[in-house]
Amino acid sequence: MQLAFRGGQNALPAKARSAFFVVRFFALLPFVFFGSAWAGVTCEPVGPLEPVSVYHVYDGDTLKLDDGRKLRLIGVNATEMGRDGRPDQPLAKAATRLVEEFVRHSGQVMISVDKQAKDRYGRTLAHVFNTRGESLEQQLLEQGLAYHVAVPPNLTQAECLASAEARARSAGLGLWSAAGIAPVSASGIATGGFQRVQGKVTAIKLGKKSWRLELDNRLVAITYPEHWYRFDRNWYQSLQGRFIEVQGWVYRAGKENQKEWRMKVETQYGIEVK
Repeated sequence: MQLAFRGGQNALPAKARSAFFVVRFFALLPFVFFGSAWAGVTCEPVGPLEPVSVYHVYDGDTLKLDDGRKLRLIGVNATEMGRDGRPDQPLAKAATRLVEEFVRHSGQVMISVDKQAKDRYGRTLAHVFNTRGESLEQQLLEQGLAYHVAVPPNLTQAECLASAEARARSAGLGLWSAAGIAPVSASGIATGGFQRVQGKVTAIKLGKKSWRLELDNRLVAITYPEHWYRFDRNWYQSLQGRFIEVQGWVYRAGKENQKEWRMKVETQYGIEVK
């Protein structure tokens, strides 16, 4: 299986700051203790850190802080806990327990915002670390308890998070095991929401308003102009007739009598060539 644009030389460059900056910042916090964990950290903090206390863990990617803020983790999407009579999705409880244990063992956690601090729902978007500088998102991905999602403009940690997911996938852990959720065939899409979708590229349209990959004449993986610079045009066109997997949120759009299934693909991390 060939992986395209999910790490390696084609991946987005990850920003990095020196360990000196991080240690210097932590030195200002009297409750922080230091250990050997820093040596093994991949997804290190890259900006100012804010100490916070967690009031409640909703699920594997959403928390409520003591000050009332609702926080959505950057770079990961965990499966959903059951609500309104619906059952839990696979491994949703396991992801929630990992977050609860991470918070419990740390006591107080640190958050770091990226380029966009809030989403359209008013939730704080942040990376979360414990007092040893270990990344919560990295732990979720390395254990296969969440999917990596790269949503612009918050891409500072995209490279290292993609690598964490790749390690779990290679080892067949969590969502990448038989206990996980199998990809959906593009021809069989019947509902929206976050999905891994596989299919043959049956049409490519490079228009003035969007680039479109049609899978099995059923799903349109759509990329808007502000994101074109992240893709190589020749590579994009070479996907004609190839079998690929796209990952993201499926939704219905279009004119009332011409609605189609779509998925926004905004970075290279969202496409895998089989």
